[in-house]
Order: sequence, then structure tokens, then C-alpha cells
Amino acid sequence: MIARLRAPLSEYREAVGRFSPAARRLLAILAALGIGYGVFSTLFTLYLAALGFDERFVGELVAVGTVTGALASVPAGAAFDRYGARAAFLGGLALTGLGIAIECLAVDRFALLAGAAIAAVGVAGAMVAQPPLLTAVSSERERTHLYGVAAAIGVSASVVGNLYAGVLPELLERWIAETALRYRVTLLTGCAPALLTLWLARELAVAPMAGRDPRGLFWACLAHPAVRRLVLTGVALASGGGLVLPFVNLFFLETFAVGSREIAFVRVGATLATVAGALAAPLLAARAGLLHGVVLGRSASAPWLLLTGLAPTWWSAGGAYAVRTFCVYCSDPLHTDFSMRVVPPGLRATASSLTFLSWNVSLAVTGWIGGELAARVGYPALFSLGTVLTLAAAACFWFAFRAAQLQGSSRTG
Repeated sequence: MIARLRAPLSEYREAVGRFSPAARRLLAILAALGIGYGVFSTLFTLYLAALGFDERFVGELVAVGTVTGALASVPAGAAFDRYGARAAFLGGLALTGLGIAIECLAVDRFALLAGAAIAAVGVAGAMVAQPPLLTAVSSERERTHLYGVAAAIGVSASVVGNLYAGVLPELLERWIAETALRYRVTLLTGCAPALLTLWLARELAVAPMAGRDPRGLFWACLAHPAVRRLVLTGVALASGGGLVLPFVNLFFLETFAVGSREIAFVRVGATLATVAGALAAPLLAARAGLLHGVVLGRSASAPWLLLTGLAPTWWSAGGAYAVRTFCVYCSDPLHTDFSMRVVPPGLRATASSLTFLSWNVSLAVTGWIGGELAARVGYPALFSLGTVLTLAAAACFWFAFRAAQLQGSSRTG
């Protein structure tokens, strides 16, 4: 076993050693963002519950944020093409920070929705820019490894945020009696380090990519068969997770009557599984190719999602959720790499924005449906439907790109 792993690990070390200075700076940005994400993703839904909001409002918040992000994704791709990578990325980071600050400070329903919309516009800008940025700062030899390391380093850093969000509210209990206020203090202080990304992004050196006509790129993307298939399959791939994931924290809170500490442990376990999956992704690609790696990872995640919803204890549900996360993150970096390989270089930013649009439309619709299902029929039905959608999405992706005979582009080597 050790002898078998020696060659892939050596290849990994060589690939990481070839990362450019710009790639390393981008990885540092993703690490700083990961800390803030870890805090926010662990605590924000609990903060809303402490303010008196239920699953229906969480579903509405998810829907508003994802619809806004979806609508903003195409202009975000146009901004990337017109103003360049660094400017678009910086603008996205700044808007994300503003929106999250509003969400953490507001208690009014409409202010929270407005904050979610602003943050979603910023996230759209940053997320649309990320795949072509990673492509721009790497060569084909190490690109698959860079995508895997990028996914792994962000979620590795989020472990710090997960632990911070789980521990600080209990430490603050002796000074702050109100639960919502303890959560707010934790959210604000935990997300603050992400402001460092604004300075790091200012110094990010990438080749100029601005000056192209966004309208021409938009229509060229719609005319390209690979882009159309990425957009349509994106709706399916986002649906299973979009139905369930916004409510995972509330699922543990309501089903097992656990607190922020246990939920933080679950998040840490899922985060470690994410890191392992992202780092294993190039190994899966080397064995199966990008296309089949995406399909295998997604398909393998489905039964573990079902087990999460049916487990009898919080720790067994957390274990199943971690395995599900590992399988998904074996797949996600390969999907990103596959997407950038089957699209011509000049269309990548706009294609990324259209793919982001399709994912967010799906997340918005399924997030709203998930909130209604959780409130009306409970979590077992919600997780069961998410499992069925995950399997259907994997099959759709395989048939779409197999029929298009793009397997040759799906290999890494």
C-alpha cells in the first residue's frame, strides 16, 4: 500500500512545487476566506433561530440570496471580461463583506434579506472569477492539483472558524446572557480576519484579461454545446445538496437537541472530510478521468446523505454526513477542472458565470422547497428526496457529456 502511494504523493509534491507566486497568493486568499466561512456557516442559522426565525424564513433567505447571486453572476462574468480578474475579484470580496456585516447586525426581516442579497452579489463576483483565475495562474501540468489544493486549503482554514464558532458562545455565557448577542459577537469577530483578503487581492499579479466585448462572449457561450450542457447539468447537480444543506445545522439542533458545540464538531468532521476529498480528487482523476470521477464521486455521496437523515444519534449522523462530504469533494474539483477544459480559453469567465447562474437558480428553488418540506413533513423525507436528486444528477451529467463524446477532454493526462 505504501509503495503504491509513493508515486502519487511524489507527483503531488512536484505539482505543488510548481505553483506560481500568484497561485500561492490566491491560496492564501482562499485560506483567509475559509476562516470567515467556517464561522458563518456554523453559526448563522443558529443565530437566526435565536432571533426567533424558523425554517421557512431560512428557506426564504436562501432563496433570496441564491436568486440574487444567480442574477448577478452574468454581470459578474461581464465585469471580469471588461475590467479584468483582479478588479472583479476585489469588487466581489468587498460586497460580500458588506452584506455579511448587515446580516450579522440586523434583526429586522427585510434588512436580513437585503444583507443576504448584497452578500450574494459579492459571492457571485468572487466565485465567477475563481475558476478562470486558478486557470490563469497555473499551467496544465499542475492545474488539477491546484484545484484540489485550493478546495482543500479553504475548508482546512474553515476548521478554525468552525471551532471558534463552537467554543466562543459558551465562553461568553458568563458575561453575555442573551444567546443571540453571544452569537452576533462571535460572528462579527470570527468573520473579521476575512477583511485581509482585500489587501491580498490588491497585490494579486495576473495577466490582463480585460477589454473584450461581454455581449459577444455571452452569445458565443450560449452557442457552444459544452457550455449549454454545463449550464443544464448544473441545475441537476446543485439540486440534491440545495434541498438539504441549508438546514443541516437546524436538523441536528431539532432532531438531536444538541448545541453549538456538537454542531461545531459535526462541521469540523465534515471539513476534515472535505480536505481529504479535495486532496484525493487528483488521484481519482488519474484512475477514472475527470468525467467519470465527477460521476463516481456524486453517486457515492447519495447513500451517505440518506444515512445522515435516518441515523439514530447525532454522532452517527455526523459521521455519515462527513463521508457524504468526502465523496462530494472528490468530485467538485474535478467538475471545475473539467468545465474549464471543455470550454475555450476566451469563454471561460463568461461560461463560469453562466454555470454559476444555473447552480444558484437550482439552489434558490430547492432551498425554498427544502424549507417548506422541513416544516411540513420533516427531515427524513427531505433527506430521502435529496438522495434521489443526487443520483439523478450524476446520471444526467454522465449522459450529457458521454453523448457529446467529450471523454477525451475528461482525462487529466
